[in-house]
Amino acid sequence: MLARKTRPRTQKSITSLYDAEDGRQYVVTSTPSVAILKSLGIMENAVVEKKMTYRLGGPVLLKVDSSEIAVGKEFAEKIMVRR
Repeated sequence: MLARKTRPRTQKSITSLYDAEDGRQYVVTSTPSVAILKSLGIMENAVVEKKMTYRLGGPVLLKVDSSEIAVGKEFAEKIMVRR
């Protein structure tokens, strides 16, 4: 019987939305408890697409469902996501 090679599981790293790579989809793992984020659809287990980060400490542009939303750097650093 031949031994099977098992692939190591890739650990899904968690990072802040601000530091995440542009142009990819992410799953939100935690957010600050601010009602406006929840009303915009940015809540735990939500799927968001990070479009881009504006330069010089600017906001992050997200796509949530069919809406594009700009989130300030301070909030984007507190929103944790995984791939």
